[in-house]
Amino acid sequence: MDKIIKLSPEVIGHIAAGEVVERPSAAVKELVENSLDAGASAITVDIREGGLEFIRVSDNGSGIPESELRMAFERHATSKLRTQEDLLRIATLGFRGEALSSIAAVSKVTLLSRLRGSESGMQVTNEGGQITDIRPAPCAEGTAITVRDLFFNAPVRRKFMKKPAQETQLVADLMQRLILSHPDVSFRFTADGKTVFFSPGDGKQETAVMSIYGVNTLKQMFRVDGSERGLILTGYLGVGELSRGNRSQQQFFINGRAMRSNLLSQAVEEGCRQRVMIGRFPMFALHLTMPYESVDVNVHPNKWEVRFSDERGIAQAVTGLVQDALSPGAAQAAPPPFFPPQPDKPGVPVTQVLRREPEELRTMSAPSFVSEPAASAPVFPGSLRSPAWEKPETTAVPAPVPEQVNAAEHLPQLSARPVRLIGSAFNTYVLFESGDTVCLCDQHAMHERLMFDRLMKAYDSGAIAQTLMVPRVIQLSYREYGSFLEYQALLAAAGYEAEDFGDQSVRLHSVPMTLGQPQAEGGFKEALEDLISSGSLNDDKRVEKIITASCKHAVKGGERLSNEELISLVRGVLDGNVHPTCPHGRPLMMQLTRNELEKRFQRIPN
Repeated sequence: MDKIIKLSPEVIGHIAAGEVVERPSAAVKELVENSLDAGASAITVDIREGGLEFIRVSDNGSGIPESELRMAFERHATSKLRTQEDLLRIATLGFRGEALSSIAAVSKVTLLSRLRGSESGMQVTNEGGQITDIRPAPCAEGTAITVRDLFFNAPVRRKFMKKPAQETQLVADLMQRLILSHPDVSFRFTADGKTVFFSPGDGKQETAVMSIYGVNTLKQMFRVDGSERGLILTGYLGVGELSRGNRSQQQFFINGRAMRSNLLSQAVEEGCRQRVMIGRFPMFALHLTMPYESVDVNVHPNKWEVRFSDERGIAQAVTGLVQDALSPGAAQAAPPPFFPPQPDKPGVPVTQVLRREPEELRTMSAPSFVSEPAASAPVFPGSLRSPAWEKPETTAVPAPVPEQVNAAEHLPQLSARPVRLIGSAFNTYVLFESGDTVCLCDQHAMHERLMFDRLMKAYDSGAIAQTLMVPRVIQLSYREYGSFLEYQALLAAAGYEAEDFGDQSVRLHSVPMTLGQPQAEGGFKEALEDLISSGSLNDDKRVEKIITASCKHAVKGGERLSNEELISLVRGVLDGNVHPTCPHGRPLMMQLTRNELEKRFQRIPN
């Protein structure tokens, strides 16, 4: 028996299909890209059962001539390349000539196409890679391709597909990218008879962004529009409250092609470094226009990956343009003009209203000065403390350290002695006298420690959730809404109590104690993202999240406090017998005895 044989066309077709058509979303991607290359200005995508049972992509593009219908199903047959040199400057989305043949090899395909200006169209039927029928048929100008029973002849591949709802979410993710990458094309995406996305195709990037994320998100984003080193970077960028716990909402498009690039993501993140907290990531939809010969898209059959001729130069240019967009005075995005203006409260910027410290965490602070119980009040009564991202700590914050506490490591018990407040240095360091000891304290570190201990105690006692003063109605994307319906009980167990509010929205009643009202929506959506990506909510980072929440909502260095607030902080630390450092490991106070002072001033001999 011969050891080396030539594979049959059927086997070759299945191998090629496995590289190009990994799942329904890959089939939709290839078909839509063909529609875009055909010059379509309106594209409709309809799927059922996650695309495994039914996919239809129809467009108003140029159509396929009757003489080329058979060739369209052949492998490596394309109208987009002629010579090897064309690979160096690919301007189309498709170019390999593998998409339709690969899809047809593992499904049952019906193609209807009519040239622009033609009186009639043609229909082609292909099953498992074999054309079974070609005949005239009435149809609209353009092309409509229907794919049924995807992987019907590849049961092993079909066995490893996700649930229909999850496959639908993957197609929805793809449609988001397509809408954002081509604002000049009107898209309609329907899943199981329900319209998920619609974009008018008016050519405006802000309209496309609003079609995906909504007008409220658009209003908080920054417009990016600049050029450097022959590159043009445009789009929208979200930092601060819009930052996410992962990179799932980072969309990059190069010459109209959706792609993934760690290089560009890191370049954007470097440009946002001063506006995004550690462990968080900006969200963005950015379009990079550059010479075709400067980027190689012929890296992988799925065409998600690219290579650049000058990686360092491109990264530096992107970082610089992002920094310019976020510089003081840079304008945030405005909704399209057909939306009526929404007046804000007089004299209060929108961002300030959104970023107030939540009431739930503001009152979760140190006890009042015990020596004056009649005047007892929570720390910072009735005040609105500036949030961490408005007035960031200037001192580098160490990474969280594991706490192994014993009695000897706690602060000395000074609470039995009278405490006299001396004052505050630089609105950061609290100076007080207790007995024969002078103490200098870091107000941020003290407040952070008190809030951390309070939150940890609440979690350990099972009180993981806090009820929002006003329930939040949150509009979700298709994939987020599907994740909520599937994991509602798991979300409730984690502190996110919400109910279905209809029309892809939920009403959120409570959030984990590490969040507050302003962070409710962002935290809830991040939990949904975790569930979408892994199917679980990992509690391993609970302490890290509590540390972040404590640091974020504690008073900041440089923030002026009243004497009452300073005394309350000091008493909270002294009477609480707390750990001598903040959760990051920084010391809360330094002590100097009267004897040590007199030795230093040489009032007594050493």
